[in-house]
Parts: sequence; C-alpha cells; structure tokens
Amino acid sequence: MKLISEISFSEFTSYERIGVAYSGGLDSTVLLHLLSQSIKDKSTIFALHVNHSVSPSSNKWEEFCSKTASDLGIQFIPWRLGNIDNKSEENLRNLRYKKFIEWGNVNDLILTAHHQEDQIETILFRIMRGTGINGLEGIPVWRKEKNLNMYRPLLDIPKDQIKEYALSNELTWIEDESNKDITISRNFLRQELIPKAKTRWNSLNKSILHLSAEAIKQNKISLEIAVSDLNSVRSGLNSLDLKKLLSLSKERVENLLFFWLNSEFNIKMRNQFLKQVVNTLRNSKSVDTLKFPVAGKEEKRPFVLYVKGEEIFISEELSLDRLDANFKLDWDLKSKIEIPSGLLFTESSLGHGISSSYIKNKVIIRGREGGERCKPYGRDKSQKLKKLLQEYQIPPWQRDRLPLIYIGDKLAAVSSLWVCEEFHAKPNEKGILINWNDNNIVS
Repeated sequence: MKLISEISFSEFTSYERIGVAYSGGLDSTVLLHLLSQSIKDKSTIFALHVNHSVSPSSNKWEEFCSKTASDLGIQFIPWRLGNIDNKSEENLRNLRYKKFIEWGNVNDLILTAHHQEDQIETILFRIMRGTGINGLEGIPVWRKEKNLNMYRPLLDIPKDQIKEYALSNELTWIEDESNKDITISRNFLRQELIPKAKTRWNSLNKSILHLSAEAIKQNKISLEIAVSDLNSVRSGLNSLDLKKLLSLSKERVENLLFFWLNSEFNIKMRNQFLKQVVNTLRNSKSVDTLKFPVAGKEEKRPFVLYVKGEEIFISEELSLDRLDANFKLDWDLKSKIEIPSGLLFTESSLGHGISSSYIKNKVIIRGREGGERCKPYGRDKSQKLKKLLQEYQIPPWQRDRLPLIYIGDKLAAVSSLWVCEEFHAKPNEKGILINWNDNNIVS
C-alpha cells in the first residue's frame, strides 16, 4: 500500500501551470496542502473551483475555498455555473471538466483528488451498470482530456490516511450535505452497500483492486492482438479487407473494430452496437450494400461504416437520412415512391398486407414521433412501437429511418415489418403488401 508521505511532486516542475480541482472537501483540501508544501514556486499553482450553484451553501463554500487558497499562498480561480437544469452527477462533472479544459492547455497539468475508495466505488458502480472489461480498469492515474494532462496522485491512497494527514496538519474542510443522500447511487454504494459487504468480505477493497489490475492486463493483451490483426487485415488508410476480417473469430472482429475506430477515428462504439454490426456483417445476404452510421466523440461528428466490393470503409458523412416527426407524405398505395431513407412500393397478395378496402382512404407516410402503438396481426396485444422494434431486433441505427404508414390518423403498418391488426386483410381478401428498400442500411 502506498503511503501519502511517499507522494512526490518534483516531476511536475516541467509544466507551466498546475491546477488543483478544488471543491473544499477533505480530499482536495489535503491535495492542495500537499502540493503547496512540496513545490517552492507557488506562482505556478492554481486552485480551480467550480461553484455549481446547486447547494444553498455554494457561495459560502466558494468563499471558504478562496480564503484557504489565499492562506496557502495559492492563486484562486473560481467559476459560477448559474442555473442548471440537469443536476445529475455526470452532468456536473462534465461541466467542471469543460471549465478546466477552457482554462488549461497542453503545457499545463490538472490534479484531482480521487483516492483508493473512489476507485473501489467507481468499479462497483460500473459493474452494477453492466460494464465490459474496459470499465473494470477503473479510474486511470494519468489521463488526457482533449488538450489537457490530468493526474490523480492520491489514487492509491486509502481515505483514512488522507483524513489522518488532514487532522495532523490541523486542516479544515467542507462537509457537503449531499454526500449523505443515499438516493444518489454513489452515496448508496459508499454508505450502505460497501460497509455491509465488508462485514462479510473484509478483503473487498483488495479483491476489487486485483480485479482492476487483471482487467488492465487483459486489455493490454487485447490491444496487442488488435494491433496485430489490424496489420494483417488493413487494405488502405481507411479500409479493411472484409474477407480477411471475417476469417477471424467473432470476438476478435469485435476487438479489432473497437480498437480501429477508437484509436484512429476517435469513435468509441458501445458493446451492444458493435455486436449488432458484426452480426449483420456475418449474416447479411447483401453485404455490399451495408452502411452503419456511427459518431465520433469529438463534437459527435457523423461517420459511416460501409462495405464496398471486398472492403469495409469508414468515412465522414455530412448527413444521415432519417425520417423525423415532421416528415409527412401522401401516398396512393399503388405507385413507387422515393423517400429520404429508401424506396416504397407495393404488390398484391391474398390474405396478407393491408386490406384493399382502404385503397381509397387517405394514406400518409410519416416518420416516428415516439409513443406510437401497434398490435401486429396475429399478436395478442397492442405494444409501443419502441418495444416491438427491440423485440424484432431492428438495429438502433435503422429505427428512425423506418417509414410508418398511416390511414387517416391511425398507424396501419410499419414499413414492410408488420401490419397493425385493424388494417390487415382477411384470409380470403385481396391485400396490399408494403415493400421498403432501405437506401442506406440492410439488416
């Protein structure tokens, strides 16, 4: 176990400025004090405080932080966020980091006061949310956030050591009343779940940290395999040989695509989405028409992953055609009709499709608004369209491209997937089958 007395800040002198993310709580107060005692030139140290304006005490906390920094001879940089609609922990964190990024540059370093218990809580929280092996690594000691260098020098230090340091140096700090609110997931873990778990498994911390170390090791192996596989299947700067790619196991294809897209295009695909892409590549009968919209982390730039000939490409795409809530187009249920997401046409059938008795009714092609319901012919109940699309395993990237067929103000059919029972042809009645050829995605 690392001791707080073993932390060295001497290597930080190469940075022009060192910012400490300073909330005024125990952990960041100790970090600020440690740094002030370790670096002679305090003009390079800045206490960075974000006033979220969420707590009634927010302004008092800012005043406390300003005075503490001043007493230590450290410059104080505050920001006030004003009214915030989304007060979730994740959003507040994002807003803080946005301010830090605006303040810093590539020559600066920002320190945060995450400690060992924060690491334990983070890994457990991710497990509860169904993380993959990447999430099991936990919080990294060093991290690059856009152009900013971030370091967590207390990450291996237990909380009791931090408190012992504060008491022995007669430090004062803020106690945030929201830390007692166990309706907040992290507080529930900290105050309820972890203490109870430790009464049965007193080596819980050690076990979770071991899990983190194993995840880091396995991810390193996966990375080396991905690099090797990429070298063997790459066919161009932005393309892969599809035949060579699909000759690999499903797991290695997923691993390779995740690495390729993340490392070279800053696109981090979710595991479930990645599995759907790989399944579609392996099982589609029309591979050469496949296209998958994906987005980069930086400014969410739209890209498209597509197959052409014997290669799979990634390229930037300016727009992805979807049918939004404003899309409406009259149709006669007879002629072929081009819509932004493809081609609609019909054919006659006995006992299948929309009843021909509706041929003279007003028919409208619309996009999804949300909340639509349909009872597919033969089903025992009506369901929300969202649930049906999930049940039928329609890929997420395709759902907003589906044309919805309305007769009057009622949903009659969903693309070529199904007809709602009220509008379905009777067994011996002439019906109208809806066909939709998607011009961008084939599943």
